Amino acid sequence: MAFPLAAIAGGLATSLGGSLAGSLFGGGGTQFQPSETMQALSDYGLGQIKASKQQKKSIKSQFRSLARQGNRGGAEAFLSSYRDRFSNPEFIDKALGKSYKKDVDLNTEDFFNVADRVYKQAGVGFSGEDYQNFANQAKAFGIRSPQAFQDMLRQDLIASGKIMTPEQERLSYMFGMPSRDASGMITNMYQPLRRIDGNAIAQGTPGVF
Repeated sequence: MAFPLAAIAGGLATSLGGSLAGSLFGGGGTQFQPSETMQALSDYGLGQIKASKQQKKSIKSQFRSLARQGNRGGAEAFLSSYRDRFSNPEFIDKALGKSYKKDVDLNTEDFFNVADRVYKQAGVGFSGEDYQNFANQAKAFGIRSPQAFQDMLRQDLIASGKIMTPEQERLSYMFGMPSRDASGMITNMYQPLRRIDGNAIAQGTPGVF
C-alpha cells in the first residue's frame, strides 16, 4: 500500500505549527516538553563546562606557581582568564578574593629590573628616590604585575619627553640621535646638516661646508 508522503509531511508541519503557535500566542496545542534524551544531552553539556576536581587542582597549582615567582598580578590575571569558562567559577572567585587581600611588594628585584631595563632602553637613568616614586605611583594605580609596571614606566617616559616619538625616531635615522637637556628630556636638536659641493667633489677637493 502506498502512503501519500506529501500529505504526511503536510500533516506533520501543520501539527508542529499549531503547537508552536499555541504555545507562543496562548492558543490550543500541546506545550513543548523536552524529551528524556534532550534533557540528558543538556545535562551532559553543562557537565562538560563544569570544572572537574582535576581541572581545579591544575589551575590553582599554576596560579600558586606564578605567585611564588613574584608575579602575583600575572597569577591573578591567569586565574581570572578562566572565570567565564566554567559553570562553577566559585573556586576561582574564592582564590582571587584571598589573593587580592595580599599586598604586592614593589621593592623586589623583579620590579627593579623592569625599571632598570626600561630606562636603559630609553638612554636615561634613575635614582633610588626616583624608584620609590615609581613604586608609590604603581601602588596608587593598583599595579600588581611587572608587565603592568613596565607599561606604566613607558607611558611616563613618553609623557615626560624622555622617549623618542615615532617622528623623532624617523629623523634620527637621517640625522642621528637628538640631544637631551640636563633633565634627560629630548630637545629635538640634531647635528647640523652638512652641505656637499658637487663641483668640488668632481674636482677631487673637499666640498663640505
